[in-house]
Amino acid sequence: MSFEKIISIPGMSGLYKMVAQMRNGGFVVESLVDGRRLPVSSMQRITMLKDIAVYTVDEDMPLYELFKKMKDQDAVASSVPHKAEPAVLKATLKKILPDFDEERVHTSDIRKMFSWYAFVKEIVGTEESDAAMKAEIDGEIESPEPVTAEVIVEEPLKKKAVKKKKEVVADESATEPTPKKKAAKTAKAKE
Repeated sequence: MSFEKIISIPGMSGLYKMVAQMRNGGFVVESLVDGRRLPVSSMQRITMLKDIAVYTVDEDMPLYELFKKMKDQDAVASSVPHKAEPAVLKATLKKILPDFDEERVHTSDIRKMFSWYAFVKEIVGTEESDAAMKAEIDGEIESPEPVTAEVIVEEPLKKKAVKKKKEVVADESATEPTPKKKAAKTAKAKE
């Protein structure tokens, strides 16, 4: 598995690996948490992790580079759970990346960074990921051709709707005019 095929889907927790592209332009993704595969519509927004950068004082740092720094200091990065207090998260990130911009990097972003690091720390720093990321950054290669696969999603059979005949009972009192209506009709007829 390489880093550039890992995505985040807003509204869905965790990270996903792109497995295949469907004919309709959507994707089949596999959860890094539990390995379940599911289709993702081409209309749904996705974010490639390779496109994410962290604000620093000087210039933005690609997320992959931050993950490499976290792996170098794995004891520090793995010691803090992503649900820790905001002050603890910021202090830990400050140890790993001293020049991150504290005003523009929010606590929710830091939580995601630590949570995502737990999923990808095995592939960060591998020769395959490093070579692919370096080649893409240098512009030597473009994003790999998407794999085309036909995915058949079986829908559960729907029960046929049973039409029920409704009995309509005419309310005779509703069709008969009230005495006031009778008088109004009679007055109009006389004119």
